Amino acid sequence: MTDGDLERLDHALLKLRRMWDAPAGIEHEGRIVDGSTLLVCLAVEEHRVAESDGGVLEVGVLEVATALGVAHSTASRLVSRAVEAGMAARQRSVADPRRVSLELTADGGRLVGAARAFRTARLDAALAPWPRADVRALAELLDRFADLMTQGPGTRRR
Repeated sequence: MTDGDLERLDHALLKLRRMWDAPAGIEHEGRIVDGSTLLVCLAVEEHRVAESDGGVLEVGVLEVATALGVAHSTASRLVSRAVEAGMAARQRSVADPRRVSLELTADGGRLVGAARAFRTARLDAALAPWPRADVRALAELLDRFADLMTQGPGTRRR
């Protein structure tokens, strides 16, 4: 690898980060929902999907903090906002009564679905001129890279 390639990759990733940052507020079903509420809902949904193969594990504030890369206290405040907005619900953990388990409400599930549909439509429009094989290769490489960057050493899937 050359330094130029790594600098080019770094620059591209910085541009993409700005493109995908959550906005301050999102219009959803006739009201404005805080952008951080969407991030909490996405974290809950993604954790549930990732764990569904080995039996669904409970999602708590710790898992949200880890997914969002924030302190536990910050995640706790963000989860409270999501609950107050009616997008998530807290329940007592079955595994550990000292912990809270988070679930998306029906409204939170619709918010996640609408956000995903918006993002995939945006990708579809941007990548329409690309050959299908290039899109597939991009998806594979980005998935591998994301796994590498988000998992600890020695825990890679592939």
